[in-house]
Amino acid sequence: MYSPSRYKIYLTSIHILIIFFLPIQHKVFAQLQDIPKDIRQETNDQLKSNILELSQEEAVIYEKELLRRLESNSDRVALYEELSRAFSKQGDNKRSIRYVKEAILYAQFIKDKEKLIELYRLLGNSELFAWHDQEALDAYYKALEIAQKQGNIDQKVIFLNPNIAIIRRRMRQLDKALEACNEALAIIPNTIYNNERDHVNLLTIVSEVHLDIQQSETRLDLQQYDTVLKYVNQGLSMSNELDYKAGLIDLYTKKGTVYFYKKDYTAALQYLKTADRILKESEIKHKSFVININYFLASCYVENKEYKNAIDKLQQIIDLKEEEDKNHTRLINTYKLMATSYEGLGESKNSLYWYNKYSTLNEKYQKGKDKVVNTIYEKDTGILGQEIAVQKRNAIYFLCLLIAVSGICILIIYIYKKKQRASKQSFNKLLKKVNQLEMSSKESPKSKEKSREVIIDDEKVRAVLKGLKRLEDQEFFLNTDCSLRSMAKKVKTNATYLSKIINTHKGLSYNDYINNLRIDYAVNRIKSDKKFRSFSIKSIATELGYKSDYSFAKHFKSKTGINPSYYIKRIENI
Repeated sequence: MYSPSRYKIYLTSIHILIIFFLPIQHKVFAQLQDIPKDIRQETNDQLKSNILELSQEEAVIYEKELLRRLESNSDRVALYEELSRAFSKQGDNKRSIRYVKEAILYAQFIKDKEKLIELYRLLGNSELFAWHDQEALDAYYKALEIAQKQGNIDQKVIFLNPNIAIIRRRMRQLDKALEACNEALAIIPNTIYNNERDHVNLLTIVSEVHLDIQQSETRLDLQQYDTVLKYVNQGLSMSNELDYKAGLIDLYTKKGTVYFYKKDYTAALQYLKTADRILKESEIKHKSFVININYFLASCYVENKEYKNAIDKLQQIIDLKEEEDKNHTRLINTYKLMATSYEGLGESKNSLYWYNKYSTLNEKYQKGKDKVVNTIYEKDTGILGQEIAVQKRNAIYFLCLLIAVSGICILIIYIYKKKQRASKQSFNKLLKKVNQLEMSSKESPKSKEKSREVIIDDEKVRAVLKGLKRLEDQEFFLNTDCSLRSMAKKVKTNATYLSKIINTHKGLSYNDYINNLRIDYAVNRIKSDKKFRSFSIKSIATELGYKSDYSFAKHFKSKTGINPSYYIKRIENI
């Protein structure tokens, strides 16, 4: 009879046997190959240099000669780790990932737990730089699992929290990202990493998160920018002391980015060009630096209406990223900025071409983001949430004891039942309304459009309403940057006029109009999309364009009469 556990043991045994005989196989294989004499006479350093300079196919023979010389699996771990780090520094993430996976294979065989933590972290970093968020997350959680078993709490917080924070930042979970960074900042002064390169890297991530928080706010908050600059300047000071070129490049780029968002384009260009100069003078070849610098240089040029300069910088990004990675948010935004630049030059055909590329890639990215958000949610409620779950259970037990001792439990149960009945009634009404809307949506829209045209005589009003309908179909209201001003710009009118049209023809204020669209969307998608229902309330709120789960829950209950969590629970039980 088939036994999953026995099958797993069988596979593990085969895997161990393969690893055990790898050293012998490598020697025999190398001896059987016709390795030229001049290659056999090269030093180890010369062989490594050739591997780094040649293509993967051309480097194979040099790699075989190196492996032939190595005596132990520990030496092989060291070799593959060295090659992985070298390719990572060059920005060749594909080869960095390949070599670190080889190193992990040997480290697992010799059971070097400390080295495995380092290697999984290196794998996560390489996947992260390649914008493989799911793979990076898996590697970080593997390193975290080993570190927790080893009791390396400081290492876990300082090395892994900031890296996981980067992924949370990409998923727009900014509060969780900041929480992870602050935890590491509190610990690092008391460790050997204080004022070292890892400290600089942490400050870089913290500044990015604060900058994203500022960009997610509806109003300009200069104090938030001051916070970003505080961390940036602190990191620049450390980088100068350490002569840490990568830190200087990254942080001058961040500083230029801050001034770009502050609309001080002269200062922004100054700091971005400083970063570009340091990069060109150094031996660092990391593509992410080139991409970020060129993107914000192009952004400044667009604002200064220097569209040809902008296109030149954007094309450099596309040449770097299109070949190896088409799921990079910077590439997505680059396509969008390309469309804007060509529009500025009056080249509508080119502008439309790049806008279509932007739309296609953005849709693909959003689908991939759902998968990563789901993994984060599962990990938060699984491995990383075990301690919190225990605390919650203890709190529930204590609360139950208090309720049992007191005589208030009867009143609580009564109130609870009453609310349940009210919620159930509201839910039934809401579900009935949703079903009616689904049925009515099947009716021909022509008659409805015709009746509207009878009422609306003004051609301008009709054009604005048509634009609003188009934005509704495109689900523009789900964007966090959806505002009266941005929507007015989309339908080619001003904010005041748009507000009056919405008030007159929709019978709602602008805020009520947007909230109604979002809540209607939420109600329908929660009912039809099982995966969407599995997200946390905060993640759902973010998907709908809200800046907090509280705001979403408030508007949801105001419109439907029930909390979103209750609605999800009842839908699950249908």
